[in-house]
Amino acid sequence: MDDEGVIGMLGISSSWLAVKGFGIRDAVEKAFGLGFELCELGAAHKYEEGAVETVMEMRKKYPDKKFSIHAKFPPDRINLPEGRKDRNSNHHYTMNLSDPKEHEAVMKTIKRMFDISDRINAEIVGIHGGYAGEVKWVKGNFGFEELEMIKPMPLEEARTNMKIILEELVNTAEERGIKFAVEISPPGSFAPVMVDEESFDWLFSNFSSKYMGLLVDIGHLELAAKALNYDPYDFVRKFKKKVFQLHLHDCKDGVCHILAGSGNVKFEKYFKILGRAKLKKMPMVFEYNNSVNEEQALKSKEMIEKMLK
Repeated sequence: MDDEGVIGMLGISSSWLAVKGFGIRDAVEKAFGLGFELCELGAAHKYEEGAVETVMEMRKKYPDKKFSIHAKFPPDRINLPEGRKDRNSNHHYTMNLSDPKEHEAVMKTIKRMFDISDRINAEIVGIHGGYAGEVKWVKGNFGFEELEMIKPMPLEEARTNMKIILEELVNTAEERGIKFAVEISPPGSFAPVMVDEESFDWLFSNFSSKYMGLLVDIGHLELAAKALNYDPYDFVRKFKKKVFQLHLHDCKDGVCHILAGSGNVKFEKYFKILGRAKLKKMPMVFEYNNSVNEEQALKSKEMIEKMLK
């Protein structure tokens, strides 16, 4: 039973299926059909009418399964299937907490995600942090787009802007009794703010709420640690008590979101640091790009299950 408790938190992001062309309903059906116990409603979907109603139907259909939500979800109306005309970051799968022009949209999106989380009893709401400047989306590889800087800003200004919006988010989370987790980002020309120990020291020194924690995207962490010359295991040890969720994928030659087991990540070492008691309580979500097929995803699931046992 102890093993089942750990494995019961193992899931997959619907974004993996979204970048393969699946709609929300079909993505959830596929995730549970493949045997995952948890589906993270991911951020890469195109706009769909009735997205919330679809999610509620899936909750009713799968009462014993688990859900988490990752911003932005549900997708904005601008995310039409025929493609977006406007690539401003307001309209795709991240929110720039450091850009005050986006704060109203961020709060609207987060409050909606909290509403959905409450209705489907989601395990956690995951969000990306800010970027030290105004950013946009450009064409990327393997189904995901990539961020590009439009206009940079000083780091301290970005943090000041982030603090304003995070204060609102923490208050909302506490009022609703729903946890949310800020994800560590890989480094890049788009100047992500949340990339290392110092940035999360800043975050948690300003916010001590039990409702705000850390989403450790292991692939992102590995890339950030290598680029910025720090130990990723020490990072996890330091913030262990604040870790609310894991994203599982591998990375190699600077590319992440690839098949677990095909790159350089030592997943067992992270699991050992976090410990079974903690792993039983947090969603562990595979977050793949479209290079991973169903057979590979199932094999990676089996590999991680063996490690967790």
